[in-house]
Amino acid sequence: MLTQRPARKSVAVLTLLAALLTFLIGVSPAAAAECHIDSWGNQVCDIEVGQPGTPGTPGGGTAPAGFTPGPATCLWDGVEGSEDPDLIPREIPCSTGDDYWSNGRQCYWSIDDPQRPAPNGKSLNVGAYYSCDPYVSNPALCGAPTNCYGFSLWLDAPPPGITRYTPAQAAGMLVRTFVLQPITIGMAPERKVRTDDPAGTAAYRRTWVGIPVWLWVDSTSESTWGPLTRTATYGGVTVTATAQVQSLTWSSGDGQTVNCGVGTPFNAAAMADQLAVDSPTCGFRYQRTSGSGTFTVSASTTWVVQWNGGGENGTIAMPTTTSSAQVRVGELQSVNTANYGD
Repeated sequence: MLTQRPARKSVAVLTLLAALLTFLIGVSPAAAAECHIDSWGNQVCDIEVGQPGTPGTPGGGTAPAGFTPGPATCLWDGVEGSEDPDLIPREIPCSTGDDYWSNGRQCYWSIDDPQRPAPNGKSLNVGAYYSCDPYVSNPALCGAPTNCYGFSLWLDAPPPGITRYTPAQAAGMLVRTFVLQPITIGMAPERKVRTDDPAGTAAYRRTWVGIPVWLWVDSTSESTWGPLTRTATYGGVTVTATAQVQSLTWSSGDGQTVNCGVGTPFNAAAMADQLAVDSPTCGFRYQRTSGSGTFTVSASTTWVVQWNGGGENGTIAMPTTTSSAQVRVGELQSVNTANYGD
């Protein structure tokens, strides 16, 4: 299917259209079916177009659904017989962005965004609409003798130099742009200098065997907890992906683990005159001291991404993000104290 691009000046004469069809896609004028104006306001001619290459296979994977290399050197044929510097043959950039030049077709191929509904019997999971835009040496010369008007047509495989992705591959490309960060640890005991510490001591965490340790996520954000949602188009497929923390596992450093949500922040002012109590949502108690060293408390967040686009949806598991903190654990003869963590 070939569609005249609405943003271009209309070429009303069907004989000219047929000639362009012959030039662009190698179809004889006799092969052109009747044309009509579709719901998009485009002039559409139903034509079976063959395209060299192997159609992409729907599904995931890292390789593009369809790709063949374009020319290494790109040449514009210019206007035959002209001595105008703007119209003589020359080497031109092979790409001006997401497009790629075809020496044979003498146009820049690009994948249409957004995509229109696929023709009858076709699928956007395999084929797509592509635009063929001529090289314009000088916009002032558009019309004659320079053709400045492009076309959009359906191809079962991408033209050389153009990458076509499946929805799953497009989702994978989008997720690669996500910057997921470990949480900021909230913990009681807090980091501070104690009254019995020598002058110049750096702030640190200290608790005692049997005293509750409270754990929580401090200052959640889309990059540390989610949801983080983004939408983008890759290879003609528009996808939306949302990353969210699926689970959070805390490790005490002495062999204990606990799975929690965001937890409950410890309110030092409210707890100042109370006996130490366990967090209602997330925490543990140390069963032994850290000796002359410290225990490493770690918080590992497991992320999952849900995506949809191109008529498909799926899930992508993300790498775990981890943050940690050091805590000294001592031993008291009496564990009930009003001064938590001292």
